[in-house]
Amino acid sequence: MNSFIRPRLAGAVLLALFISAGCGGKSEDLPETVAVSGVVTYKGNPVPEATIMLYPVQGRKPASGRSDAEGKFTLTTFNKDDGALPGEHQVTVNAFQSTPEGVSMKSSIPTKYSNPSSSPLKVTVSETEPELKLELTD
Repeated sequence: MNSFIRPRLAGAVLLALFISAGCGGKSEDLPETVAVSGVVTYKGNPVPEATIMLYPVQGRKPASGRSDAEGKFTLTTFNKDDGALPGEHQVTVNAFQSTPEGVSMKSSIPTKYSNPSSSPLKVTVSETEPELKLELTD
């Protein structure tokens, strides 16, 4: 019976050490972010229910947000509404048409905004410019 208990005990100890170390690290170990919010419009009209992504040019963790009915959004990187990493970012926006049956798979904005390699949107995140104005055109 002793040979059965030892491996289980060792496994439980290793599991406890893993859990106490944490999977994502402590919040004080995370890079500093800048609180960022903004508005997204297409042809001057708010884009509701859009997903906004900011991809750092330096290849770090992207920030994301979802616009409300007025096109307003707040970004999150690590913790809810904590903003984005400072620096230059490539921006994508995805929005789909609403139908009586729900949301269709047809984009309500030009598809060039949906991919980082084709989106013309670039922003620099800094504490001096915490408000983004994303104006989409054809």
